[in-house]
Amino acid sequence: MLSAVLLAVPISLPLFDFSAVRAEEVSQTAPPGVEIFSGFGVNGNSAAGYLGAGTAFGSSLWQPGFRGRIVGAYGGYNYDGTLAAPGGRQSVTFDGNNTYGAALLGYQFQPGRAVVKLFAGIEAEDQDISPRDPNNSVQGSAVGLRVQAESWFDLSARSFVTLDASYGTAFQEYWTASRLGFRLRPKLAVGLEGGAQGNREYNAGRGGAFVQLQLPRVEVIAASGVTGDYLERQGSAYFTLNLYRAF
Repeated sequence: MLSAVLLAVPISLPLFDFSAVRAEEVSQTAPPGVEIFSGFGVNGNSAAGYLGAGTAFGSSLWQPGFRGRIVGAYGGYNYDGTLAAPGGRQSVTFDGNNTYGAALLGYQFQPGRAVVKLFAGIEAEDQDISPRDPNNSVQGSAVGLRVQAESWFDLSARSFVTLDASYGTAFQEYWTASRLGFRLRPKLAVGLEGGAQGNREYNAGRGGAFVQLQLPRVEVIAASGVTGDYLERQGSAYFTLNLYRAF
């Protein structure tokens, strides 16, 4: 279950609020046209990391235009269940590993104070669960289509809101995330976040807070909060760390 593993780790790229790096906030001799991003996330029953890159095809990332992205991710997770055994059912802990990759093409719009990015492409995913769970249809390898949208809107000079969403047909996985942020300093923002994710086997939600810091060469977003799904009888804490650089 990709979303179970990645939770708030932005496979939706964001899974990112990196639209925050606006042209007026970046001091460079030439507008950046390439981006790289990486990060990881953990919660009570999973951990995962990702690495990706994007291009504006020779144009500036801070201006409207076509975009391309590739991303790969790997994670592990576990959950409790039962298997048929002589004399009845036996309690079992299932251990899973998830490998994911996607290639996307899209376009960035900038109407007024907003930034909107729309993407479509292909995804490939492999779910390896041991021992095999006959009651879980999210297993094996699958290839599918992926669509996603990312948006950023400046409410004022000190506040902003983001809304991101994605859907993939490989295992019918979906992911949404929203953030409300406040700039304490020109390169420091804090705020609240929430979202939902799932696939054809489960649904989950999360809510927490984030800190966004723009350093000279990299942007850092750290977030933490509470998440819960049917794999856990109780919710658990989550933590994510995302890194971004444009050049």
